[in-house]
Amino acid sequence: MNNFRIQSPFLISTCLFIGTACAKGQDVYYSGVQDMKVWYNPALKTNKTSILRANVRSVNYQSIAAYSSKEATIELPLSSHDKKEDNIGYADLAIGLNADNSSNGTMKVSTVMMAFSYALPLNYDNTYLAAGFQGAYTFSQVALTGYNLFPNHFDQYGAFGSALASDPYQSGFEYNYFTAGVGVAVFHTGAEKQWYFGGSIRHLNQPYTEWTHNAKLAMNDGIQASYTAMITNEDALGGYAYLNWQAAVHEQVIGALYTRNLDDSSRYEFSLGLGYRVGDALIPNVGLKFGDSRIAFYYEFVFPGNSSNSYNRTAFEFSYSLIL
Repeated sequence: MNNFRIQSPFLISTCLFIGTACAKGQDVYYSGVQDMKVWYNPALKTNKTSILRANVRSVNYQSIAAYSSKEATIELPLSSHDKKEDNIGYADLAIGLNADNSSNGTMKVSTVMMAFSYALPLNYDNTYLAAGFQGAYTFSQVALTGYNLFPNHFDQYGAFGSALASDPYQSGFEYNYFTAGVGVAVFHTGAEKQWYFGGSIRHLNQPYTEWTHNAKLAMNDGIQASYTAMITNEDALGGYAYLNWQAAVHEQVIGALYTRNLDDSSRYEFSLGLGYRVGDALIPNVGLKFGDSRIAFYYEFVFPGNSSNSYNRTAFEFSYSLIL
């Protein structure tokens, strides 16, 4: 396989974009989308490092409802080669758990996910083509009788929107279902710049989500992209976009991130970023890497047009990652 090299990765990226624009993809309801990229696209394991990740998100609709989302994922590269060896193919296994729970018990949703991916080098300059497969089993219980009394947009973003899309009857019964997904990506991991471009498909099997078999999940489409470049020896600037289209919930998150190396080894970094969930909120964030650990904090400033005089929505999120 080492004799096979493609010299035009951006041509492949263009082909992927055309192919996935009509495909289907992943849900996005965490602010730290890049922390969870293997959930959104199983092919987006862009390094050979074993990593443990965790995200905790809190959302409060003042005097109406509140919920929390908690996620943990472990990424385990499966390779007999040295992790520092460049331009070799490698496989990865990711296992994750996500739980969304409302404070009043109206929503209890949990998902167990397993994903496998393989990345194949396209040239001798750390550019790869990857494909990934994902399986997830979901336990969903939603009871929102009279939910139409909520103000506008309460179910348009976040876990409420995903739960209502999968259980339109909100009967309060628990439904369990399995979903399958796939993803493809092209990415580059050079010292001066890093980028990726991918597309993913979720709900390939279009499972039924309630006992009468009148409601089932349609396939959804998503595209993910990121580009980061060093602008000085210590400073990097990058941007990202996670675009998701669903039948009932549409979420697109774009953003920029500035990173400052605090030492020559890049083991200590400070980052400052700003995200934008289209039509919904601005998401400033700050992060700190110290050794093998990284922590980040996100806060959402919701646009006034998405609230009413009767309520305010507040949301914040913590993320943590540890290189194993």
